[in-house]
Amino acid sequence: MSRELLSSKIVVEEEEPQVRGIPSAPTSVAGAVGLAERGPIGQAVQCTSFEEYQATFGGFTPDSDLALAAMGFFENGGSNLWVVRTAHYEDASIPESHTATRAAAALTTGGGPTPAAVRGTLRPPFTLADGQRLGVSVNGAEAVDVVFSGAAAAVSAGRPGPYDLTAGQPLRVRVDDSRDVFIPFAEGDFADMAQATAQEVAAVLNAGLVGGRALVEESMLRIASDTQGAASRLEVGDAVAGDVFGFALGPQVGSGNVQSLRAVELAEVRALVEAAVAGVRVAPTSLGALQLLTQSTGPGASLRVQGDAGSGLGLDAMLHTGDASGAIDVLHLEAKDAGAYANRLEVEVRPATNGAPDTFDVLILEDGTYRESFPNLSSAEDDARYVERVLNDERTGSSYVRAFMVQPGAVPDEQTVALAGGTDGLVGLDDTDFIGSEADGTGLYALDAVQDLTLLLVPGRATPAVHNAMVRYCEVARGGLVFAILDSPAGYRTTDMVSYVSQEAALEGLSEHAAIYWPRVKVLNPSRGVFGNVAQLVVPPSGIIAGVFARNDAARPGGVYEAPAGIEAGRMFGVLGFESAECLDEKKRDIVYPRRINPLTTGTGQPRYIDGSRTLKANGNFPFVAERRGVSFIERSLKAGLQFARHRNNTEGLRAQVRRSIATFLLAQMKNGAFRSQEPAKAFFVDVSDALTPPSVVFAGKLVARIGLATNKPAEFIVLRIAQDTRALEAELASAGL
Repeated sequence: MSRELLSSKIVVEEEEPQVRGIPSAPTSVAGAVGLAERGPIGQAVQCTSFEEYQATFGGFTPDSDLALAAMGFFENGGSNLWVVRTAHYEDASIPESHTATRAAAALTTGGGPTPAAVRGTLRPPFTLADGQRLGVSVNGAEAVDVVFSGAAAAVSAGRPGPYDLTAGQPLRVRVDDSRDVFIPFAEGDFADMAQATAQEVAAVLNAGLVGGRALVEESMLRIASDTQGAASRLEVGDAVAGDVFGFALGPQVGSGNVQSLRAVELAEVRALVEAAVAGVRVAPTSLGALQLLTQSTGPGASLRVQGDAGSGLGLDAMLHTGDASGAIDVLHLEAKDAGAYANRLEVEVRPATNGAPDTFDVLILEDGTYRESFPNLSSAEDDARYVERVLNDERTGSSYVRAFMVQPGAVPDEQTVALAGGTDGLVGLDDTDFIGSEADGTGLYALDAVQDLTLLLVPGRATPAVHNAMVRYCEVARGGLVFAILDSPAGYRTTDMVSYVSQEAALEGLSEHAAIYWPRVKVLNPSRGVFGNVAQLVVPPSGIIAGVFARNDAARPGGVYEAPAGIEAGRMFGVLGFESAECLDEKKRDIVYPRRINPLTTGTGQPRYIDGSRTLKANGNFPFVAERRGVSFIERSLKAGLQFARHRNNTEGLRAQVRRSIATFLLAQMKNGAFRSQEPAKAFFVDVSDALTPPSVVFAGKLVARIGLATNKPAEFIVLRIAQDTRALEAELASAGL
């Protein structure tokens, strides 16, 4: 910053750089959706090695190709894999509705009087309705009502129809925690667009809304979230919302004493019941269901629940009494993750190592092998070694189970209990469980949280619905910055693949943001205890191919611009053979390759390699794999590197700075082999001229830059022209004057 100079001196002044450096975006961050032995469901978890994958998601299972794909990815050079475990959902738009269950058990103590208990048959979350009542009577006293309430966030139009709409005019709607959805209005949706009725508008909105609905109440248009409860959110915006419909702008919030009536958690039931009813406790049963218990014990203790909420919570309406003596649950244990794997777990309780009274040791066993030990635990909540606090600690607690005290202060007897009731939730599994819901972040959309995602695979689910959903996710949901690697269906031969791509799945010509590979490959059996006594397994190749992509990207600066194909760049490690020997026949490969199917093959003295580099779309802007991925890398890098220009005054100086920053970045990419020429004038152009940004564009808040890229094309065919060498004869004839 300039200042007045009062005496002779050297003054240092820092100026803003005229050229901003644009950092290179990552190119090989892969995301995979599939079935796993264990791990969180519907949540993207980063794995940087196969050991990390196993630590979170377990080992190989006969139902899943995901672990095999992860192994192939890291074996071939991948280093950054985000994994989403899925299961069957009763409703893919409700993340809590997955049918996988946690194994559970209870540690008990015996000999003393027992409380009265009403044990439920349903596991949380529970589905209830607004105003449903649970009447709880303790020890014969008058029943105390607990009412569950929840109202959806909603917004009503400020004026009745008809509405004067314009073709292409969108209404922005955001439901709950999902993204903004822009629902356009078209002339074909209305009898008269200038006189659009509330019913017609509601029909258009319902066709585009996810997680919400539009309805007409007394001729007034109303939009509401499907979520009833305090977690419900709804927001409509843009000029059409206020000017045309008169909607109140800004976020609307739901209400109620639970977050969502369609997914009521056990903790919410506990808080409401224990706050309203004296002398009763709420806790999970040994199988994870809900139970109510009296504080008092013995034959004089009684408990009864009634009301229409009882059935939704899995509770009966019978009178329950305590006993003079018997075993009672002290500590509820459940597996950290849902899945049948936890049925192999046991929990052993021993007298405390330090010999102190009222303390105990807990040991965790898997398949009879000791895995964890937690000594000197206490059931007293104010103790530093309180069992819940120690076992449930995120950093130092158990990797296998979590604990919940059922009988505060009681000490479990010495015993060993086996966890039971865990299921993988695979019954009824279908394509929607892999595709998921955009509004609620299940399936593919759980990867929305991964900002740097560049590759997508769903190993083992090669169906038309899943393949088309993968393409839509990459091209639409992720703006063309993610590339899908599609597996061939199991057992498909040459003609089967052509039919699948051109007709059954209609993939041919669909998108340049995806590529399909055939056939499946054979790898060494990594676990005969899981897969049986066979030497090799047939697996989908997408994990291996994603690893090949990553290996080439990292091999040198600009590796993303090299086609991941051929006997060097396309070599697949760990592949022992192919499901179909037809891929070894050049004539068979000549059938699939023109249909945009990339074959995998080998030859005498050659490794097993990828023999194709085509995307699904021949007439796209960038129809080859490396070409498309390279341009996506440039787009991603520019998008991140030009953030400095947003919200600054749109002047000639800013536009010049943007132009120089883009050109400098592209010059570096040219040197890395991104383009067909090493001469900047032939390799690319950058136009940020005033002609692209006239005053009307400036007033619209836009700065427009036009960029042209002379991208590389792979040498798919090597043409050798061989003829007889007649040069000596021609020379002889010429010397003879002939």
